[in-house]
Amino acid sequence: MKDEWDVIVIGGGHAGIEAALAARRKGCSVVLISATINRIGEMSCNPAIGGIAKGTIVREIDALDGSMARSADATTLHFRMLNRRKGPAVWGPRVQSDAAEYASVQQLYIENSGVEILEDEVTSLDGLTEKVTGVRCRKTGSIKGKTVVLAVGTFLKGRLFRGDELWKGGRIGDISADSLEKDIVKRMFHVERFKTGTPPRIIRSTVNTEEMEVQPSEVTDFTFSYGKSRQRDKEEVCYITHTNRSTMDIAKKNLHRSPLMAGRIEGTGPRYCPSYEDKVVKFPDRQRHRIYVEPMGCESGFFYLNGLSSSLPREAQEKMVRSLPGFGSAEISDYGYAVEYSYFHFSEIDDTLRLKKTENVFVAGQICGTSGYEEAAGLGVIAGANAGRTAQSLEAMSLSRMNSYIGVMIDDIVNKGADEPYRMFSSRAENRLHLRQDNADRRLYKTADMFGILSGEKRDLLTGNMKEAEIIRNVLEREMVDGVPLSKWCRRVGVSAEKAIAATNSLVDKDEKVLMSVILDEKYSGYIDRNLRRYESRRNLEKISLREIGSFMDIDEICWEAREVLERRKPETLAHAEKLAGVRPTDLQGLLIYLGRQRSTWNNSSPELVRSE
Repeated sequence: MKDEWDVIVIGGGHAGIEAALAARRKGCSVVLISATINRIGEMSCNPAIGGIAKGTIVREIDALDGSMARSADATTLHFRMLNRRKGPAVWGPRVQSDAAEYASVQQLYIENSGVEILEDEVTSLDGLTEKVTGVRCRKTGSIKGKTVVLAVGTFLKGRLFRGDELWKGGRIGDISADSLEKDIVKRMFHVERFKTGTPPRIIRSTVNTEEMEVQPSEVTDFTFSYGKSRQRDKEEVCYITHTNRSTMDIAKKNLHRSPLMAGRIEGTGPRYCPSYEDKVVKFPDRQRHRIYVEPMGCESGFFYLNGLSSSLPREAQEKMVRSLPGFGSAEISDYGYAVEYSYFHFSEIDDTLRLKKTENVFVAGQICGTSGYEEAAGLGVIAGANAGRTAQSLEAMSLSRMNSYIGVMIDDIVNKGADEPYRMFSSRAENRLHLRQDNADRRLYKTADMFGILSGEKRDLLTGNMKEAEIIRNVLEREMVDGVPLSKWCRRVGVSAEKAIAATNSLVDKDEKVLMSVILDEKYSGYIDRNLRRYESRRNLEKISLREIGSFMDIDEICWEAREVLERRKPETLAHAEKLAGVRPTDLQGLLIYLGRQRSTWNNSSPELVRSE
């Protein structure tokens, strides 16, 4: 064990893995501490990666040289491109993975990277809050580190619920990080509570799949990774069944035993992934809810019931499951449950994922208020990269929301917060026509290079893709079809890579995937340019600094609600103030007037006078 590590990562989930690998690619010495090392990379909920917007995040992670995409490709059992009824800008690649093999592949990436793995429980941070000196572990004692990444998922004072049952844990079979949460609260960090849950797992041999709708895998050569990613040869089919009146009645009869409905769970749950009992209460007239029956692995003996998350008692879950078509004789291997956990309030986190009260502690994953493997992994890459940069005395970096879904997510989290576990949707991104899954490599190449987290192999690959795209772009500008430049011709409805190749011999030897991506750039170019102009006009507010204001409570030009919000949040610029709930346009104008008077240079016709560099 080293005397001092550059980066200490706490937690071996999706966020912790990407954080540790990113810091290691930065050239740092890294130790990853997990309470149970054989569960590193485990898919604690559904055995799937990707989806609408989420799939784009996975490709962005790959563009930043993360491991999630390659592990998903290597363990794929079933593929679907979601949202095809809409334009390709919002298509969402999603795969079913072999859950056990996915964790094994992720563990292998960690082991081969040179990251040290330590099995222990972190009980507290060490040193002063302003600049911690490391962490303290239950068995190992004090471990010194220049920076720390907290990626503890749902383990921070985790509490598990099922009917009348209540026990400590971040997930079933694991511990709860109560001591660490106590230390965080003692250091005056603002934490709140969220809730999530998981459905029962079913013994596959007890299910009659002939009574269900078959959902086959799509035939495709798609991979999440832009490199030569290994793919499985074997496939699995998924199935679809539905709840019915009987399922609803069983849930209704047991609502009084639901910890959620009884008020024993205080944390807010995810609106877009509710428990079944929540669906029954919120949609009392809807009996039929779709349930996706997903294999947990290749020829696995277990099914995952996506859509039937529940924390009702065991006997109620058994009855609900057996009311489903195809599940009349089904046996449950693992019962569903809910988990309540602590997370950092958004006011504690800056846009580099550093905790504001510290110089060297970063956060990633569900303790930032997010939900989902993909969101956690995306945050992990950035937190790990910035922890590495900080350890090397380099300035931490942030991502623009106009150039990545990860940037959108971070901007939303640190500026707006969330009143429920944050899930990424394409609708959250105003520049979503640019933030596509097909061009993540080209969008994020410069960012990844500036962060310094690209391996030589990945840099060569992305550089090659960039050059190929540039060559194609030049051909589109130079060649003419029907009397117009090929670039404009490509904007017509129905133009594909195949049609473009047929239109000119100059594209015959070009990569069709890169070609189609460049064609989409052309198709959406007008909308993308307009969105960028709007964004730039809003960014002018970034130049107006509020740092010199000592107390917002003394500003008569703004309302009391705005004074309280601004005093609590202490925004650094007018753009930050604009994003805060409770701050109105009239308050923004009031701040401009106040600043002008304070500087004695105010001119109503020249707001430039109150701008600071």
